[in-house]
Amino acid sequence: MNVIITGGNGFVGTKLAEKFNSHGHKIFLLDYKKKSQNKIFLKKGKFKKVDITSFKSLEKVQVPNNAILLHCAGQPSAAVSFKRPFDDHKKNILGMLNIIKFAKKKKVKKIIFASTFNIYKENFRFTKLKENSECKPKSLYAISKLAAENYLKVYGGHLGLKWNILRMFNIYGPGQDKNNKNLGMISIFLNMAKNNSNVLVKGSLKRFRDFIYIDDVTEAWYRLALDNKNYNKTYNLGSGKKTTLKKLFNHIEKTIGKKINVKEAKGTPGDFLGCYADINKIKKDLKFKPKINLSKGLKLFNNWLSE
Repeated sequence: MNVIITGGNGFVGTKLAEKFNSHGHKIFLLDYKKKSQNKIFLKKGKFKKVDITSFKSLEKVQVPNNAILLHCAGQPSAAVSFKRPFDDHKKNILGMLNIIKFAKKKKVKKIIFASTFNIYKENFRFTKLKENSECKPKSLYAISKLAAENYLKVYGGHLGLKWNILRMFNIYGPGQDKNNKNLGMISIFLNMAKNNSNVLVKGSLKRFRDFIYIDDVTEAWYRLALDNKNYNKTYNLGSGKKTTLKKLFNHIEKTIGKKINVKEAKGTPGDFLGCYADINKIKKDLKFKPKINLSKGLKLFNNWLSE
């Protein structure tokens, strides 16, 4: 199978490349960054420096017909979206329109889009979110991702393209950029705790999240890419478990073997108090079930960071 991965040098893109490459598929990595901090060995595949906000840049890329396109490129931070809204709009909305045009021109078999739980309305009564839960973004980032979803459904559908959307919850694990202070709640807290025993939490300590390990994420993507029945569907991708920050910090203390001091600071714009995923749909359709629990995932992540 031929697999095109946009954002191929990012955290999720790199891990997807590793996953598909390990199964012998031919990979085409597209990214505006020349190099990734994560070095991967591709037995079969190519890297192309591409700007998804420019269709002229995209249309020069030579890829085989009938490839699967995994669209991971974009601006990934809610906090950053308020600081650079035009950049967010350009990468997430214009980028999606260009990807749709590119997919049609290159006769792509199916697009799978990396979306986010942030597009949902915060519901204090029903915090376990289903795919049909109401969508009401709180951040500019979430607005752009929801718009991108709708462009894929409507414009992609108009052009006869098949698609799937994965609304991903909080991903963590080896390969995540430990220097990025705007992305990856577990990565940020774990690195703070390891380095100085103090953790500054931007937002309420009453918050809770759904944390899913990166290997479980790539397994879900892989199953969906190979699936020929459940196209034009949206899926939540999370662990399906609610984890409070208090519980998370207890796990982190056990993982690193020392006490940490937690301090609360002003929250970031557009942040959720709490939510977690209903994953019954992806379990049923793809027979997918997360295998790595939080305790094991933190140990694996911490071991990688220590190396």
